Amino acid sequence: MLQDQLFEKLIEQAKGHLTWLHLYFQGEPFLNPRFFEMVSLADQNRIFTSTSTNAHYLDKQNIDKVLDSGLKQLIVSMDGITQEIYEKYRIGGKLEKVQEGLTKLLGRRRERNAHYPRVVLQFLVTGQNEQQIPALKDWAKEIGVDELQLKTTQIYDFENGSELIPSNLGYSRYLPNGDGSWRLKKKIENKCWRMWQGAVSTWDGKIVPCCFDKDAKYVMGELANQPLPKIWKSKTYEKFRSQLLNNRQQIDICRNCTE
Repeated sequence: MLQDQLFEKLIEQAKGHLTWLHLYFQGEPFLNPRFFEMVSLADQNRIFTSTSTNAHYLDKQNIDKVLDSGLKQLIVSMDGITQEIYEKYRIGGKLEKVQEGLTKLLGRRRERNAHYPRVVLQFLVTGQNEQQIPALKDWAKEIGVDELQLKTTQIYDFENGSELIPSNLGYSRYLPNGDGSWRLKKKIENKCWRMWQGAVSTWDGKIVPCCFDKDAKYVMGELANQPLPKIWKSKTYEKFRSQLLNNRQQIDICRNCTE
C-alpha cells in the first residue's frame, strides 16, 4: 500500500479527475494500519474506492470499520469451497475464517441497512477447483454476496501446459495446439485501453503501466520526484504507449495478457 504522504499527495493531485481507486496491488491491504483512513480520505474527495482481500482480517473489530470507512466495493478472493482445495492456491489460508468473516460482514451490513461496500466473491477457476463451482454458487447465494465472479487464471509458462488449466476451456485463457503445447485463447492486438484509463502505483510511489507489471520493471516515473500529471504526459510514458501500439509482442508483460 502506498506510503502515507505519497498517498495524500496523489489524492490531492488526482482528485479533480480520478473516479475509481483500487486500493490493492500484490499484497493484503488490511495489513496497512492506516488502510481505513486512506479509504476515508478518498471517499471524502468523492472517489469510488475498491479493495481486494483474502478476508482473513474481517474480524469483529474491522467489520464496522469497513462499513464506516466509505469503501464502495470489497472483493474477496476465495478459490475453493473446501479447505483441501482452498489451501492448494491460498497456501496457509484458513477457509473457515474467510467464510465466517464474510458472513458476519454481510449480516452486519443488513443490520445497519447499509448498501456499501458491495461485496464481490472472486473465484479463480483452475483445474484443481473447477468441480466445486456448483457448490460455490449455492454458498454464495445462501450468504447473499452481491456478485460472484468466476475468473480465468493467469499462468506463467503456459506454453507447456499446467495442472492449473481447467478442463472446461470456457474458464481458461489458453487453448491446446494439439501437439502438447498451448496458446493464448485471445489474439493479442496492438492496443490496450489501460494505457489511457489508469496506472498503478507501487508502495513506494513508482508509477507502472498496469497490474501485470508485478515487479515494477517498467517505471514511468516516481511520485516522490514528480507530480502525477507530469508523469502521465512524460516522454517515457508516451514512448511506452507508442511501443505498445506498434508491436505489443515486444513488451514481455503484455505477452500473457488478453486485455
